[in-house]
Amino acid sequence: MIVTLVASVAGGAVQIEAADRAAILDAAREPVAKRLGKPVKLKARTLAREGDWAFLVAAMEDNGGRPISYAGTPLAPAEAEGAVSKDFVALLRLSGGQWRIVDQALGPTDVAWADWPAKHGAPQSIFP
Repeated sequence: MIVTLVASVAGGAVQIEAADRAAILDAAREPVAKRLGKPVKLKARTLAREGDWAFLVAAMEDNGGRPISYAGTPLAPAEAEGAVSKDFVALLRLSGGQWRIVDQALGPTDVAWADWPAKHGAPQSIFP
């Protein structure tokens, strides 16, 4: 799988630096692990940045690199009904030198971020 990590700069695209990518993924991983009550890895499928905004779509995996199982988590019943995905989506903003989650969707089955640009004033260009 090839993942493109880009940042929009003056109408052009540049790669997101490794340190920024790691910081964004770390900021996103913590609340996911806390909510699920178990460790989780995030495998970025979409990561876009413009200025101090970033948008992430990531596949959630266990420590073995397998898709996360919701067994033993609050989302287990939803998983049993097929009502939750294995994705995590987040809108983040750089503030005080740290990436912070502005909005998020754990296990979305639709376009949970459709209203995020208007709701949070984030640039439309970072969203698919």
